[in-house]
Amino acid sequence: MVQREYITDYNPAHSKIKIIRRLMMMSIFKKNKNKIISKALQSFVNIIITDYGKLVDFDINSKDKSVFLKVLLKGEKEVLNIAFSNYSIVKEHKNTYFQFDSISTSREWINILFDKKLSDIFRENKIQIPHYIATPINIIL
Repeated sequence: MVQREYITDYNPAHSKIKIIRRLMMMSIFKKNKNKIISKALQSFVNIIITDYGKLVDFDINSKDKSVFLKVLLKGEKEVLNIAFSNYSIVKEHKNTYFQFDSISTSREWINILFDKKLSDIFRENKIQIPHYIATPINIIL
């Protein structure tokens, strides 16, 4: 028969330390989670644009759910700024998607194109993420 030891002395200091440790671990996990998602999305963007140009800058703000890109397109002298607002990572069936509410760029003609044809270009404002990039994202979500 297994004997169990029960703690009879309640020590509030130990409880506070445990709570602080948990909060610190959650904070560390959240920072790493954002970093993993950021790196995965950055890899995804690089794959998408490799034929068209080069990713110059990538910034993800998980607090306000926005993504900002700077891309130098082939044949262009100025970078193209792209902003996605209110993004989310959505898993549907066996697929993972990058979904967003709106997209804006530093080129007026592209903004007009997206305003008029966004639903044709990006069905339901989402882009499928390849499985090999989505795997680390899905593990931490």
